[in-house]
This record gives sequence, structure tokens and C-alpha cells, in this order.
Amino acid sequence: MILRKQRLPDLLLVAVLAIFICACSDGRRGINPGDVAPDISGVSPQGTTLSLASIPAKVVLINFWATWCAPCMAELPELQALHKRLEDKGFAVVGVAVDDDPDKIQSAVAQYGITYPIIIDNTSQSKRRYEVKGLPESYVLDSKRQVLVVADPDDGSPVTKIIGPRAWAQNQTVQLFSGLLQ
Repeated sequence: MILRKQRLPDLLLVAVLAIFICACSDGRRGINPGDVAPDISGVSPQGTTLSLASIPAKVVLINFWATWCAPCMAELPELQALHKRLEDKGFAVVGVAVDDDPDKIQSAVAQYGITYPIIIDNTSQSKRRYEVKGLPESYVLDSKRQVLVVADPDDGSPVTKIIGPRAWAQNQTVQLFSGLLQ
């Protein structure tokens, strides 16, 4: 009985702290491994409605970018090369352009010969949902659209979010994604 009386204040303290933390937080907890990725919807550079959920693929690399971001523009050819090498195996790159100017996006897509899907998110809704802090940022999803932990192409460290540009078409990176497709 004494043990219960001593534990009751501890339990009350934990409960009060949990309520306080929940009440003070804005409900965001970020994107974590195993989470189902929030859907992204918008329009393509051609003006058709497009969503992440509508992309059939075993593995998806979501890449947030903008035309005003020099590192983003520098990695577009790498992303296109990766997409071309693995698209027949069930891999897709999905670009999420966060620009306000669809004409600039169309121009970049044409300039770099981008054939992978581009979703224009001019409302920044997906940028907020994915808590994008800088550009470019990328996530890798499985066929159920769950966020995966992958080896960062730069240094091999395990990551959920890949921040900054990468040499996506390097053989080791292609092998990484090929392995996920098995």
C-alpha cells in the first residue's frame, strides 16, 4: 500500500508533463522512418493534376527543389540520369518544385530534358508537411510510401532526409537504389 501511495504522485507528475507537452507542441513531429509519407498534390508543368499517390513505383525518391536554387539546378541532370537508369525496374524520381513561377519550372524541365514527374507546389503545403528547411532536400519511400532510412550517397551515414545536392547517378548510388528494388 505504501508503495502505491509513493508511485501515485510520480504517475500524476508524468501525466501532467505529458499533457503539458502535448498542449504546448504544435502537433508536428517531423517525418520519421516508417511513417507513411504525406501525399503531395499539385499540377505538372504541363498543367495536369498530379499527386504522389498516383505515381506507380516500388521505390520513390522525392526531391524538393526550386529554379532559384543553384545546387538544385546543378543536380537536375543527375536526378534525370538516375531516373532513366532505374525507371524500368520500378523506381521513380518525383520532383516537387516549390517555385511560384510555373514558366521558370517549365523552362528548367525543357532545358534539362526532365522526364520524371514534377509536381508544382506553389502553396508550399508539402514543404510545410515535410518540414523542408533548405533546398534541395530528398526522401526515399518504399512501395507503401513509407519513409525509409537509407545510406547518404555522400558519406554512407543512415538518414531519413537527404539534405543538399548529391551525385545521384554515381554507380554506388544506383546500386543503393537497385538494392531497395529487390
